[in-house]
Amino acid sequence: MNQNLSLSILCLVFFTTSSAQTHRLTGKITNSKMEPLAFASVSVKGTSLSMLSREDGTYEFLLDEGEYQVGVTMVGYHSQIITLVIHKATVQHFILEADEKSLDEVVVKGRWKDRSEEVIREVIKRKEALLTAAGDYSCVVYIKATQQDSTPPSRKKKQLPDSVRARSPGAAFQGMAMAEISLRYDQGSNGRYKEERMGVTRRGNPESLFYQSVSEGDFNLYRNLLQSRVLSEVPFVSPVSYSGLIAYRYKMQKIETINRRKVYTISYRPAALSNTALTGELKVEDSTWAILEARFTLPSYHVAEYDRFEVIQQYNLVNNKAWLITRQEFNYFSAHGKGKLSGTTIASYQQFELNKQFAPRYFGPEVSATAQEAYERDSSFWNQTRTEPLTIKEVQFIRYKDSIQRVVTSKPYLDSIDRVTNTVTWKKILFAGQNFYFRPRERMWSLPSLVTLFQPLQPGGFRISPTVFYNRVPDSRKVITIFGNISYGFRNKDLNGSLNFYRLYNPFNRGYYTLKLNRDFDFIYSGDAWINMIKRNNIYLDNAVGVGHGLELWNGLYLHTSLDMALRRSISNYKTGSLIDSLFGEILDDNQAVAFDPYNALYGKIQIDYTPAQQYIREPREKIILGSHWPTFYMLWRKGIAGPFNSKVDFDYIENGIRQELKLGTAGISKYHFRTGTFLNRRDLRLVDYQFQRRGDPILFLNPQEAFQSLDSTFPVFKRFYQLNYLHEFNGSIVNKIPVFKKIQLREVAGGGFLYAPERNLRYAEVFAGVERVFKVPFYPLIKFKLGAYVVGSVANQFKNPVQFKIGIMTWDRKRNKWL
Repeated sequence: MNQNLSLSILCLVFFTTSSAQTHRLTGKITNSKMEPLAFASVSVKGTSLSMLSREDGTYEFLLDEGEYQVGVTMVGYHSQIITLVIHKATVQHFILEADEKSLDEVVVKGRWKDRSEEVIREVIKRKEALLTAAGDYSCVVYIKATQQDSTPPSRKKKQLPDSVRARSPGAAFQGMAMAEISLRYDQGSNGRYKEERMGVTRRGNPESLFYQSVSEGDFNLYRNLLQSRVLSEVPFVSPVSYSGLIAYRYKMQKIETINRRKVYTISYRPAALSNTALTGELKVEDSTWAILEARFTLPSYHVAEYDRFEVIQQYNLVNNKAWLITRQEFNYFSAHGKGKLSGTTIASYQQFELNKQFAPRYFGPEVSATAQEAYERDSSFWNQTRTEPLTIKEVQFIRYKDSIQRVVTSKPYLDSIDRVTNTVTWKKILFAGQNFYFRPRERMWSLPSLVTLFQPLQPGGFRISPTVFYNRVPDSRKVITIFGNISYGFRNKDLNGSLNFYRLYNPFNRGYYTLKLNRDFDFIYSGDAWINMIKRNNIYLDNAVGVGHGLELWNGLYLHTSLDMALRRSISNYKTGSLIDSLFGEILDDNQAVAFDPYNALYGKIQIDYTPAQQYIREPREKIILGSHWPTFYMLWRKGIAGPFNSKVDFDYIENGIRQELKLGTAGISKYHFRTGTFLNRRDLRLVDYQFQRRGDPILFLNPQEAFQSLDSTFPVFKRFYQLNYLHEFNGSIVNKIPVFKKIQLREVAGGGFLYAPERNLRYAEVFAGVERVFKVPFYPLIKFKLGAYVVGSVANQFKNPVQFKIGIMTWDRKRNKWL
């Protein structure tokens, strides 16, 4: 009874949009620049239906069939009323034209008048002219970033006496890092930009330094939204915007006269409705209504890497034409326990050239470029380029690091380091593993520790498996990696092993080739649920040789190919251990290996991925991908080739798909993945080459872009299937409007999926929702993880599933600036 009730509720929620009498009216409200307008008033005349547009400018109503008048109003814009006939799901967008007169219609009652909002309205009226006055322009930017890591050393380490530490020349610079960058920045229309870094120098570990490129963030308050691709997945609402009039509370802090003009100091803080608002203050000059200075902090809820992030800005009149940012300072820190990592970055902007004419195709997918010469600049270059003075500690740090650099790059020092690395010790043999480094050839050999040799949970029982790893990373970044292992099973007295070779021959276009030799256990379906991955019926013995190749043919167009020859054997005659059965016997069924006749298989694979308009950063020997506003299209072809080498398999499998991550401004991030596939030929299709749909994992919440959460079982698909997975991360845009939940710092997610599989005549749909919270890893302030709890429900025409509760965990990837 309860199960039927749950499924009925899910059906009602999931299929609401398909009602025969009620239809969904949706749309987006933007200004003439197609920027979203948040908190606009949308109403359906003659009804009680009304709402404020969301932070991404969208609205939504459920209406019965009929004729309606829908009106939109917002301060600073002309109102609009449109008549619509609703007889199906309808999308209606509104583009509002600016109405500067409406900003003057402010009536303030009372004995005392706080003019802060009136001043902000004056700035808003003129900000379009202030933004366009410079036109397309260029400038030279000098960036100085410093950081100090004050995390205390481990208690296990013996502490040096204070007198010894004071005499140590490097004690004051422990954990310090510094970078200086000089670049040419070009700003075009419609947000297009390009930079050329002319000089780069780094000392210490610069990995956590912020703003080493202008592409890392745009904090101009004259824009409606402030964005940073490395700090936050969502943008922030500017206090100097029409949406900001609702998102913020303003207060006049001070009025002073400077150079015979009044200067207003106005503070602002988030209102209850806003989830992505700043906290700070700005100074505005009377009559010109231009911002002179600004100071604000970003909401720590949305900044995964730091606990506090502050921005200090100076705006100046450039060439008596345009008010532009001429200096920015970023202060940030992350603390945990007694440790703290803090940093400061200063960027100064000079030598402006306004109203420039760039070539028609000057702005392209390459947004930043750095030549090798930029990393080889000497001190005379920096003495001429440096526009921000160095502090005494920074000067001492540079001298210390430069002197240390001369020492640590000398042959005697490098030889001493190599001796320490290559010395064999009992600690390395037992636990850490032993490395051998040959510096002249830049080669590293690694041997395993004794504790990693033993493998008790293998299909044939206990095994011992020594490995060897070889890696070479020359200055050209043309990497060579070799991995090999030998595995001996005591129960069956069998010998397995593998050898894998990888060569990156084109670092910029990621051109590589691979070679593998293998005799080892492999999975029939390697992507199955964890409960099935430990079953013997998912394992066979693979004897294979294979080659592979990959290359970016064009910006965003990747080609991956492989060809493998395998001698596949069943392990049904293997003697098996009882450890897995004793640990998981109650939940494992049919835990016996699949019996089949041995056969040979020659098969190939071709995959093409294309992402239009992919933006990237060019480094001297590598290419850093930034992403695209377009989705990624891909096609996969697997071919079983009968005949050569007595190969028996003969099949063709084709899969096409599209995946994308949509950043919807302050409303969050949507991700979808649609795919469809079928076997065009199944003349001789063996179990190992099946295409499977995986079941949901017990307890664990899977990656919702790749699998379903509540599918009852793993099964093969042969005919064309259709699969859609969708996820939306609200990033607090809903729960943060509730004061109690805002303090807890929860994040909400929701999504669902659909599957049609002809083999089982299966039509399956699921929906899920959950809350997540970010936690720090103890003693590592920059490492954070996200723990979530989710509820999942599903409906299907072939089976019934109850509502399930699951947990999931994700970590913050600092290199890709996203949760994984």
